[in-house]
Amino acid sequence: MNLGVLEKTETVTAKRLAYGLDELAEMTGLSVAFLRKLARAGTLKTRKFGARRMVLDADLQEFLKGETTEVKTN
Repeated sequence: MNLGVLEKTETVTAKRLAYGLDELAEMTGLSVAFLRKLARAGTLKTRKFGARRMVLDADLQEFLKGETTEVKTN
């Protein structure tokens, strides 16, 4: 392999930096409505980019580790 040149069999994958709530729902199996509820309660940190609400990958990892405060979701 030449430096800086990819072989045909190699692929480049970039790490996602953020996810929409719909993508996150599909990934986790949680509903979009539940994710919105977590976001409103401050349990899941989201950021707004234009009209779209996104979850940064770092915030998702923190949420999945359980390092955020718990919220009652009756």
